[in-house]
Amino acid sequence: MALIIKSSKMAEVKAALATLEIGKTYSIQEIVDTIRQVCNHKSKSSSCFVMKSGNYDGPGTMLLKDLYVDMTYQRRIRLAKIINKLIKEGGFDKNIAGSIDIAYRPCTEKYYVWDGLRRCLMVGICGGNCIVGAIFRHADNLYEADCIKQEAKFFKVRNADKEAMSFEEVFKARVGYEEDLAMVQLSLLKKCNFDVESLNPAGKTLGGLKSFDEIHGVIDNDTIIEASKLYLYAWPKETQVSGYAFCGLATLINNDKFYDIYTIEDVKEMLRDYAKHNLPRTLTKDRLNNAAFKSIAYNFVNNVLAVDTDDKDLTTLLNSLLSKEQQGMMEVN
Repeated sequence: MALIIKSSKMAEVKAALATLEIGKTYSIQEIVDTIRQVCNHKSKSSSCFVMKSGNYDGPGTMLLKDLYVDMTYQRRIRLAKIINKLIKEGGFDKNIAGSIDIAYRPCTEKYYVWDGLRRCLMVGICGGNCIVGAIFRHADNLYEADCIKQEAKFFKVRNADKEAMSFEEVFKARVGYEEDLAMVQLSLLKKCNFDVESLNPAGKTLGGLKSFDEIHGVIDNDTIIEASKLYLYAWPKETQVSGYAFCGLATLINNDKFYDIYTIEDVKEMLRDYAKHNLPRTLTKDRLNNAAFKSIAYNFVNNVLAVDTDDKDLTTLLNSLLSKEQQGMMEVN
């Protein structure tokens, strides 16, 4: 019996499933067997691991052991969420869950679940060994990379509209079918040494891809990369990059008045000194909703870089970021 990880500890199994490798395919049965090490008749919640309306049968029935999943475009598996749903519903009801969607790739002669992965896992946890699926057959002349792109687009269109996918999850699916803008942004994220949804595992996790998306195309790439270097130099041990703080910093060094006062080397050391005793959130908690990045840039100047508050160039920089009225609102905050 193949397992992703051999362990009887829930935390270890959860972690292994949440970090399945991007671009790799896995057997559904392999995932189910891994889960059943910690979700079985010995589990406290075992009374909820039942097929409430019986097993799947009839036309379109597929054995779980014959199905695969491609993590190139799928959302990461959150085992706790799956278990909680089974507990809430008192088991799995095939009449409510319905059928899944499967794609057959002639190039590999395998069946891939492109929509319905979690239902497959629930069936497996509850002791079932099969599920009903609608099968889409890829053209015989397609290479596997083309099949993946098509499935990724199916997945994004189906799920982005049907349920609340995070901005990051939608982005991962867009990368899966190689949408032009998504690929350009992924390239820039890699140059910044940032990771989103394990698409760049060597990078630091970016919290808040939406913020990055908002400055992309507005601030030039070189400035964004420079801001990432400053941020990672200041807070090298933080496990996650604050999207707001990073974009506020990029907004600041993108300001024409910035270089009238500072050099990048000056800012690098001043920011590092500040970061020794302060987390990024100290610069983001007080901000204006209608000028989020500019008000965070304002905080960078006031809290980190302001040496001589009577400096006329400093006042000019602050005024270029926020109006007098907005600055007054920041003082109230």
